[in-house]
Amino acid sequence: MPRNCAICTHENRTEIDSLLVDRSATYMEIAGRYGMSKSAVGNHVSSGHISELIVMAADAERAAHADTLLDRIEALQRRTEEALTKAEESEDAFATFRGISEMRRNLELIGEVSKQLDRKPTVNLHLNPEWIEVRTNIVLALERHPEARESVLRALEGVGNGNGSH
Repeated sequence: MPRNCAICTHENRTEIDSLLVDRSATYMEIAGRYGMSKSAVGNHVSSGHISELIVMAADAERAAHADTLLDRIEALQRRTEEALTKAEESEDAFATFRGISEMRRNLELIGEVSKQLDRKPTVNLHLNPEWIEVRTNIVLALERHPEARESVLRALEGVGNGNGSH
């Protein structure tokens, strides 16, 4: 018979879920505060019991904050454009280049906040020397097993071409 989740049946479930969603307390702190075990808190989260409504509300709150931040950055960008226009009109080369530099920084920030600019690095695994060494060792280890070797090579080639199947 399945056991009831200690948090789902807890009288303060909404408060607990809120703490979990906004990550304002550790599992240990929540467990201590509400008289339960840390594993009960972990099981509640890993089992997907956090109220979807609270998750959606937290997401909406974060989106609203991002919108106000984006609005402020865009207002700053408008002011920077005005300052750049004045610098260009005055023919002050230093101020013009300074304005261009600020414009670029503002645009990068707008791109990051609006998620249009992703600065996460990408790694081409097939050019990585460690991957080449591992691949070579796999192929060499399968020399005495030609069918397995060919199968592995086809699989590796398919993954390299984005055609791998999972």
